Amino acid sequence: MFDLLFKNAAIVTVDPEHHVYFPGYLAVKGKKIACLGPMDELPEEPAAEVIDCRGRALLPGIIDAHGHSGHATLRYLGEGSGNWSYMAADLYCRYTDDFFWYADAATAAAERIKFGITTGVSMMGSLNRADRPELVGLHFEGALKTGIREFCGLGYSGNAPKTYRHFEKDGSFREYSVSRDEMLANAEKALKDYQGKYDKGIMMVSPSSMGKKAGLSDAVAAEENRAMGRLAKEYGTILHTHAYGGDVKFLSETTPEVLGPTLSLTHSTGLSDEEIDIVAKTGTFIFHGPCTNSVIRKWCPAYELLRAGANLAIVTDGAAPDRGYNMWREMKAFRTIHRIHEQTVKVAPPGLILELCTIKPAQALGIADKVGSLEPGKLADIISVDIDQPHFAPLLKEHIVQNLVYAAEGPDVKDVWVEGEPVMKDRKLLKCSEREIIDDAQKSLDTMISRIGPERMAVLLERRGLYGLWSECATDDPACFSGIEYDLQQPGK
Repeated sequence: MFDLLFKNAAIVTVDPEHHVYFPGYLAVKGKKIACLGPMDELPEEPAAEVIDCRGRALLPGIIDAHGHSGHATLRYLGEGSGNWSYMAADLYCRYTDDFFWYADAATAAAERIKFGITTGVSMMGSLNRADRPELVGLHFEGALKTGIREFCGLGYSGNAPKTYRHFEKDGSFREYSVSRDEMLANAEKALKDYQGKYDKGIMMVSPSSMGKKAGLSDAVAAEENRAMGRLAKEYGTILHTHAYGGDVKFLSETTPEVLGPTLSLTHSTGLSDEEIDIVAKTGTFIFHGPCTNSVIRKWCPAYELLRAGANLAIVTDGAAPDRGYNMWREMKAFRTIHRIHEQTVKVAPPGLILELCTIKPAQALGIADKVGSLEPGKLADIISVDIDQPHFAPLLKEHIVQNLVYAAEGPDVKDVWVEGEPVMKDRKLLKCSEREIIDDAQKSLDTMISRIGPERMAVLLERRGLYGLWSECATDDPACFSGIEYDLQQPGK
């Protein structure tokens, strides 16, 4: 007996044969897909629950393989500033408390679920916190209550020693410094404490960057890269980070053992032809965010990577300073910017784009045997999209993939199942209170603002970038963003 049976759906499997069943059926037993196919081959087997999916498309859950804990709460603060990263690092390290990290994780996960994302990745130790492993646990508790599958982890976080504050419930705080050795120890302790603890919470090793590192000698940078690779291998998990032009060559020359399919490098803008060849030969994954500021500053050679046979996936890099976790927007941005760059409409076909948001990131995360496509034996991570709407009409069966990639938007996702369990129905979250998540997000932001003080908030809320002339904001000079320079050497009290 099936536990769940979907009938009369437009099913896009993203399997190796690119099967599309329209109309089709899909049956679930327990957590896994039992069978699927065209409606005229529907088995004569009863089901505990039958869902008529006329006017709906079924797809594998979308996978957003790169984002940042903390960013959902900081979204738009200081947007447009040339020194945003320094500002964000200071806010994270000196003005946030435990509740901030719990509430932020829940907010990001809820947003992802409502966009049809069933697996998310959030770096904890980039601009964020590498000082307390228990913050990873708080992140998992916040994210997993939505029903999502979540990756999180720690690693080296920028130059050390690094100063942090820990706030008590009464508002008092203690300030302390964390060394490079302590960052490494914290990353390993997080692995020991949380690997395998949560059903859908998966640990990774996640330093802020790999390759050359500003402020560090090549020898120290190589030592850090080697330590991260060693930790990931020892605990049997993925190694996930940022990298840019020159970093891949540096890794190849100094620590070639870290390169491979278990390493994912986000952004990778400015890669040379030699680095593209290294990525392709080693099977290293490149995570490309089409809407990120990194792509604005320097180009990610996504199509050059694809032509070379390299592994690529599309990500949001959500959510601060100026975006969210809407993978449907990233699909359309990928199509547009790369067709412009290639000066032809013959690239970025919709089937490829959909693979770059499902099965390819699943491969990068080491879970492609479980999710990323709709196939018998895989976990039932399924989303339903309402295609019975004017922006999908008229609808040809042969064009269903084009309709989804070119026309669908986040709110068109109506229902979400993770491992066969419903987590959203008719756009209502089922595992947690959406109202509580929104209220908690506001509370955590208000508490942080109360600590920052009016002068710094004047910088964060400066409106010239919103209403001024374009020429007034076309520079990285912080004075263009605001008359008050955000000075990390003199943090607010």
